[in-house]
Amino acid sequence: EELSKLVEVQQFEIFRQQLRAGSLVSAPGHAGLLESGMEPEMVRLCVDAGMATFATHVESRIASQLGYGFYTIGPCGEENMAALALALTPQDPLALHYRHLSTQLARQLASGRPLEEILLDRARGYTCSVKDPVTGGVHCSLGGGASDFIVTSTLASQAPAAVGRALGSQLAATEGLKAPFGSSRCVSVVSLGDGSANNGHFLSAVNLAEYAAHRGFKCPVLFVVSDNDICISLRGNGWLQQFLQNRVGMPRFEADGNDLGALYKASSAAASEVRRFKRPAILAVSNLKRRFGHAATDRQDAYLSSEEIESAVEHNPLEAVCARALEEGVFGSWDELAERFEHISNVARVLVLSTVIFILSLLVVYCLSVLVC
Repeated sequence: EELSKLVEVQQFEIFRQQLRAGSLVSAPGHAGLLESGMEPEMVRLCVDAGMATFATHVESRIASQLGYGFYTIGPCGEENMAALALALTPQDPLALHYRHLSTQLARQLASGRPLEEILLDRARGYTCSVKDPVTGGVHCSLGGGASDFIVTSTLASQAPAAVGRALGSQLAATEGLKAPFGSSRCVSVVSLGDGSANNGHFLSAVNLAEYAAHRGFKCPVLFVVSDNDICISLRGNGWLQQFLQNRVGMPRFEADGNDLGALYKASSAAASEVRRFKRPAILAVSNLKRRFGHAATDRQDAYLSSEEIESAVEHNPLEAVCARALEEGVFGSWDELAERFEHISNVARVLVLSTVIFILSLLVVYCLSVLVC
């Protein structure tokens, strides 16, 4: 009864019923998925990553409510960021913002890793345990692949290092050294939220990248900024667009974060630009919604109106994507989509709850052993 009051659980059930009833509609004006250059398998992979992002987040909030899970910062509203992963090569070094879970899930699904293994990694992350083989217990971390760089900051400390990797990969080629990421054609990618655009780490990284390009040094780095116009409790007031237009000189690419086809097209164009000319660029992903607050402890009513909170909660980008994918023949029926969501959700539920309970059991055993000793 208590869990049913969680807004995440309520929205999960609404989406499940919509898929079963086939009541979703595509968004007018959004780009065609296949027309944007996506193959059917790529669309299916993005849908899977988006569904898994939603499902695992719901389970993380349930685990938190039960006192078993401790990481609850939410990625929902940015499920379409999965498209970014498909615009990159597996060797491109990648450092992700904590809300870009779908990018990491899509990258690992594309590598051929089983869904169960990928979601087990995510489930371990919710425990904040030193036993977690990916993060070692630090929070705000995504990664696990050979070219993934774990980010432990909620701001932008990952940005300067990404510029360093871009410069280093080219320096290695110049000096005849082994390419650190398999090829000197790699693109160093770093993502962050719009609130971090005011952070000194980001500003210095952008300045260094632009200075390197000005001096004629090769610096293939792609900055990806997702804009939900809010930084935890601080409104963005439309500053990111103003900043990018007036302060940033590198090539700029933009896409609506609710439009999967447009986001894939912009991501591909941005990555190709950087890879071809070996110079920095920035991809701004706009119109995103933060569906369930910053984290489970977030008291949104202190800084947002009830109408704003409700509008964000009810905005599910997966709805229009699923409808468009069905219209374009990527999926054969609503039943297929509903069964896909059911399977992914069941995997997420079993892995998250079993993992957090197992870790808690280990802690209890450890505490008892200390007391006995």
